[in-house]
Amino acid sequence: MTKIIYICEGEKEGTARIGIDGEYIDSTNFRGVVDDDIHAIQWNGTSGEIEYKDGTGNTTISEISSYDFETRFTTEQQTIAQVKAQSEADIIANMTYKDKRVAEYLGIEDQLDEIYHNGIDVWKSRIKAIKDKYPKV
Repeated sequence: MTKIIYICEGEKEGTARIGIDGEYIDSTNFRGVVDDDIHAIQWNGTSGEIEYKDGTGNTTISEISSYDFETRFTTEQQTIAQVKAQSEADIIANMTYKDKRVAEYLGIEDQLDEIYHNGIDVWKSRIKAIKDKYPKV
């Protein structure tokens, strides 16, 4: 049973928050999803409540599908993942060959451990593969 929470204000200004089973996302895309007089909606999987901003008593609800929170949440997760992937791709694209090599080399302690346990030739082979992957430009 999916637990859903909607809060009209996220931690970041201008956002609202949706939580699905304990994972929360704040987004400007969640604003305007519900009536302006609603502060929060809580759903425990089978029933829930709407809390109002003006102090009106909570309203019990028996369905939550009309708000389409799960689809909105999933769409926002996908958007976040795409932005993150693009950001990482941009960072990698702007790295020099030296930066790319350093990112793949093990730390000095791990390299020494590798030499001790596997021998110098295994270490040389791994280092050469990295150097071949990122040749000097």
